[in-house]
Amino acid sequence: MTIATAHGPLTADLSPEPLTRAAGWLGRFRSTASAAVQAAIKARPVTIDGATRHPNNQASNDEALQRSVDIGLLEIFVRGTRFRQRVGGTLMGVFVVFCWGHVSSILLLAWLAAGLGVLMLRHRFERNYERPGAFDDAEVRAAFVHRMLPIYTVHGGLWGLSLIFSFDRIPLYDQMGCWLVLACVASAPLTSVALVPKLLKAYTNTLFVLLVTILISRTLVIDSAQAPHILLLALPLFYWWLLGRFGKGILQNQREQFGLQFDIARKEQEARAAVQAKERFLCSAAHDLRQPVMALSLYAEHLVEFPEMHLELAPKIAAASQSVKSLFESLFDLANLASGQVRLNVEEVEVGAMLRGLALQFEPLAAAKNLRLHVHAGGGRIRSDRVRLQRMVGNVLGNAIKYSPPGKKILLSARHRGTSVEIDVWDQGFGIPEDDLDKVFEEFYRVDRPDTASIDGVGLGLSIVSRLSRLLNTRIRITSAVGCGTRFSMSVSDLAESGPARCGSIDVG
Repeated sequence: MTIATAHGPLTADLSPEPLTRAAGWLGRFRSTASAAVQAAIKARPVTIDGATRHPNNQASNDEALQRSVDIGLLEIFVRGTRFRQRVGGTLMGVFVVFCWGHVSSILLLAWLAAGLGVLMLRHRFERNYERPGAFDDAEVRAAFVHRMLPIYTVHGGLWGLSLIFSFDRIPLYDQMGCWLVLACVASAPLTSVALVPKLLKAYTNTLFVLLVTILISRTLVIDSAQAPHILLLALPLFYWWLLGRFGKGILQNQREQFGLQFDIARKEQEARAAVQAKERFLCSAAHDLRQPVMALSLYAEHLVEFPEMHLELAPKIAAASQSVKSLFESLFDLANLASGQVRLNVEEVEVGAMLRGLALQFEPLAAAKNLRLHVHAGGGRIRSDRVRLQRMVGNVLGNAIKYSPPGKKILLSARHRGTSVEIDVWDQGFGIPEDDLDKVFEEFYRVDRPDTASIDGVGLGLSIVSRLSRLLNTRIRITSAVGCGTRFSMSVSDLAESGPARCGSIDVG
């Protein structure tokens, strides 16, 4: 499993209808977009203080947006099938009425039967996809378009061939009626068929190719003295181009509209997740603060009643005070880092010297638990904020000591790798279950294990590490096995003089 944060993220890797229906379409799309956003957010654990946890966050959002738009376009297209069916059948009947008695009735009826058959077949296929969620799968969407392509091609071809019955074969007024019918046939389904560009191209291209071909062939056999007939070629070609432009415009506008709906749904979901995270944060902070404060109160009351027990109560009061102090310091650090107002003091940091200093600082803690702390202090120099870099590595090292049983080893090492320095903290501790790997950076989160229940701590150390990693242009990778230990690998890159480069990431796996 892998969690990656870029600019803050932590990621885990383990047909025209009546206008009155437009609002309904958008509402249904919004629910589709909201569902897609929820699915995307379920793929990542949580969002805390704007730090979204998801692999390749921007790519994931773009993919979810594209999926929602594709689904919304196809759903609107399918909902217009009944309207297109009625309009198409009516226009075919009107066309036959205009041509009746002037051309072969058998051919005309055969054309009408073929057209109505195509309409029925098209309606049958499209009706199968009217159920909710029919287009959730990308393969289903592609298969639907693939199946509909020949149907729309044949439909466009039948209307293109209709010019054989009307052009220069029937009275002038009837021809004008037939031309109006063809204009309606070409443009009426535009607002819905344009939502599926492949079908629109198949339909209009076939229609106008046959229409222009028939016009040319009929014009060539007409007396050259009637040259104005040639001008008819320009109008269909222009209309063909115009429909293509209108179709692209409709598609683009609809995509932008759906994109806005998706962004609204995503922001709403993220805001709700942020509020929930803040509520969990406050509840956890209040809970963890209440315990030492209540202990202080009880110890103080007990000391007032039994002053002779001061030698026994004083260490307990000091321990409770230290717990309150530690919690407040961690909360202040989190608030400071979350404010975005942190200014870094960028300087040359000798990584080896920094690690040796950390080893001296944590050696007593390791020795008290009978742990052996080994240091391989290489890594050269890097430009970073010395104090905050040391705090980040120290929090990880302190966690390793805290969650390692006696008699085990801990390794703190650094090595130069390309333009960055990789700092590793290896331990032989209890390890982190796979289901918990993507949660260890949440505030107040602690792995729920019987062998760690008695370990002191409030669960803020790694949350501070996650925020520092974004400030210090650091990529963190975690690998762990239950019962074997955990490795934190921090790849630290140079910082610019002007301040923090917010491009850290955390990989878990």
